[in-house]
Amino acid sequence: MSEFRLLGPVTVCDTAGGVIAPSGPKQRALLATLVLHAGQLLSVDRLVEELWGSAPPANASNALQAHVARLRRLLPAPGHEWISTLPTGYLLAPGRASTDVARFTRLSGQGRAALPHDPGQAAQLLQRALSLWRGPALQDSRHGPLCTAEADRLEEQRLTALEALYEASLQCGRSTGITAGLERLSADHPLRERFYDLLMLALYRGGRQAEALGVYERARRHLITTLGIEPGPALRARLEAILNHCPTLTPPPHQTPPPSLHQHPSPTARIHPSGPGRPPGPARSRGDRTDPMAPPAPACAADPPALSPLTGPAASATSAGMTGPVASAGLTGPGASVGVPAGSPGGAGLVAPTAGAGAGCSDLTGSAGPTGSVDLTGSVDLTDLGGSAGFADPAGVAGSADLAGELAHLRARIEELARDQQDLLRRIQRDQAVH
Repeated sequence: MSEFRLLGPVTVCDTAGGVIAPSGPKQRALLATLVLHAGQLLSVDRLVEELWGSAPPANASNALQAHVARLRRLLPAPGHEWISTLPTGYLLAPGRASTDVARFTRLSGQGRAALPHDPGQAAQLLQRALSLWRGPALQDSRHGPLCTAEADRLEEQRLTALEALYEASLQCGRSTGITAGLERLSADHPLRERFYDLLMLALYRGGRQAEALGVYERARRHLITTLGIEPGPALRARLEAILNHCPTLTPPPHQTPPPSLHQHPSPTARIHPSGPGRPPGPARSRGDRTDPMAPPAPACAADPPALSPLTGPAASATSAGMTGPVASAGLTGPGASVGVPAGSPGGAGLVAPTAGAGAGCSDLTGSAGPTGSVDLTGSVDLTDLGGSAGFADPAGVAGSADLAGELAHLRARIEELARDQQDLLRRIQRDQAVH
């Protein structure tokens, strides 16, 4: 059975496993348009607009007929006529051929349906769905309104599947190893609040509460600068839950970790497949053909269990081998310092806001938690703030200029986080006073 592939460069996989690619952008756009509307009559006028837009050639119908004839010769046709010529246009009869778009839609839908009751199975299905992507949808074929609209729709479905995949991973208790992918997705799609939400949860579960708060501040600044709006209710609820160390942030017990997530770059770059899949056979020598898709990389072993959320007293930075003015890095109460040198601009105590009506711990699954003052007790993970993994013996390397520079960078980073958190708490206090 042949398969039309639109999730990347437009190609056809024939029954022998060979990959056939139309030779030019007009040919690819024509094939994509006919496949997207398989079984439907497309008029000559619509196809001319799709290929040439507002500047068609003088003999547009003849030029279109020539493209259709070349496409007929390129497609595998063992007893099957793919493209029919009708009085007013053309029609592609798919027969028993499938499309990767249909497979992606089916697998991603099954994965989202399984997410509430079986996140492990959901993650596997979503991985399989996303592994079908070989690049941006209808790559190099988006010339007219039909293909452009379909490519945008498919890209939205891909991002929705990615959101569900990362949510399934977090529901399975896997938070380490996915923050880099979420960082990239939130940077590539800065108006999608769901990626910020998932990133904040992953950072919190990894013991990086200060960075989770920094993500909220980054999202808020971008939304205000770009659209003039504040973050939505879901992101604000996540912020409140993190500040209150809500029990709902703890990963559910006894969940099977999903396969390791491979990272997906932005839609402007090549999208590498991930997860299980069957590589197609070698390309054959008919027409202009691309190399077959490379087999997807095997899934890595499951990551270690996620760290427990920050609920106890703050850990001292000496556990990471640090001494001196930056040693106290934990938030130990409403008036705690944030681990900056005494007298520095960020060293002022952060006073937790008093909870008003509706404040406190919001259960993100639907139930409300207890109300009360915001508890900032917790520890700040220092291992990533300065781009270094920690310092085992500062006294033994006191003469190292590189280490001194890293320490200075670390102090500056902590001060910046302290100021951001202080600003955030002031805004929360003002909002609670208003409401």
